Amino acid sequence: MSTGAGDARRFVAERVDTSAALGATAVTAVVLALLLSAQAAMGAAVTSGSQPVAAVDTAPTEPGAVAWENATERSVQLNPQQMALPYGGGTVGQLAVETAANDSHVAFRLTWEDPTADTNISEPGAYSDAAAIMLRRGEQPPIMMGGGDAPVNIWYWRASWQENDSVGGDMYAYPHPDAETKPGLAAGNPLSKQRYSDYGQNYYAKGYGSLSYAETQPVRASGRRTDDGWQVVFVRERTVDGPHDAGLSSGEPVHLAFAVWNGSADEVNGKKSITLRFSQLQSDQLSVPSDSSGDSGGSSGDAAGGEGEQTASDDGGDGLWITRSFGNGLAGVVGVVVVTYLVAYRSIRRRS
Repeated sequence: MSTGAGDARRFVAERVDTSAALGATAVTAVVLALLLSAQAAMGAAVTSGSQPVAAVDTAPTEPGAVAWENATERSVQLNPQQMALPYGGGTVGQLAVETAANDSHVAFRLTWEDPTADTNISEPGAYSDAAAIMLRRGEQPPIMMGGGDAPVNIWYWRASWQENDSVGGDMYAYPHPDAETKPGLAAGNPLSKQRYSDYGQNYYAKGYGSLSYAETQPVRASGRRTDDGWQVVFVRERTVDGPHDAGLSSGEPVHLAFAVWNGSADEVNGKKSITLRFSQLQSDQLSVPSDSSGDSGGSSGDAAGGEGEQTASDDGGDGLWITRSFGNGLAGVVGVVVVTYLVAYRSIRRRS
C-alpha cells in the first residue's frame, strides 16, 4: 500500500513542474488582483455623477408643467450601442435630464434634439422615435440591461403610441384576417396594440435580450414635440409592488441609464443611442421633500398609477461587474483563475 502511494507521488513529481506551478500561481494572483482593481475602476468609470432632484408640491406629469421651472437640467452624453447585435444608434449625441419629486411620486423629463418627428409606423421599414430610462436601486448593475443577479427596471415611451390614433395602420388594400396578418395584435403583444391610452410601459431585464413586459404597469409617460426635437416625461409612485420595480424612496442610491431611438435613422430594438455611464439618485436626494401630501400631476394629466406599499429592490449578489452579466459572478471568477493558471503553467513549462 505504501509502495503504491510512493509510486503515485513520484508519478506526480515527474509530471508536475514545481517551478512552473509556482510561477503560474504568482501570475494568477497578479491577474486576480488586476481583475479586482478593474472592477473598482470600472465601477467608477461608468458612474457619471448625481442627478439633481427638485422638491415640488405636485409631481409633474406633462412636459410643459409649471413645476419643471424648479428643476435643474443636467446633460448626459449618448453613444451608439456597440455592445451587442444589432449595433446602431448614435444619431442623438446629448440628452437633457431633469428630475422632480414630491412625497409620493418621482418624475423625469428628457429633452433631446431630433429634426424629424417619426410617429407613423403604418408601413414596412417605418420606425418610431422613442426613449427609455433604466433604473436599479442598490447595487450597480451591468450597463447593458442588467444581469442574471442584477435585474433592472426599464420605463419606455414611444412617439407612435401618443401621436397616432391607429398605430399599426392598415398595410393591405384587400380584406384580410387580422389574426393572420397581425399576429402580434392577435396574441395580445403590448407593443402591437392599435391604440394606446397610456404612453409609458414598464419592463424588466436581466441582461441583453431578456426584456420582459411587467405584470404591473405603474409608469405613466407623456411627450410633446418641441421646435427641434422631443420632450418626454416619465412619472411613477415612489414605491410599487412589482418584483423588480426600482424603489424611489430614501435609503440606497438608484442607478439610472438612458436610451433614445431615432426612427428616421432606422433605429429600433438594439439600434439606439445610449448612455455608457450611470447617473445616480442619492439617498438624501430621494428623501421626502416636504410634509405635505401633494397629489401627482402637473397643470394637466392624471396621477401616476400603482398602489403597492412595498419597495422592491431585489438586490443581486456580489459578483464582479464584468461577470454578473453571465448570471454568476463566482463562476466567472473561478473560470478566470483556472484558465489563467493553466495558460501560465503551460507557457512557463515550455520555456524551462
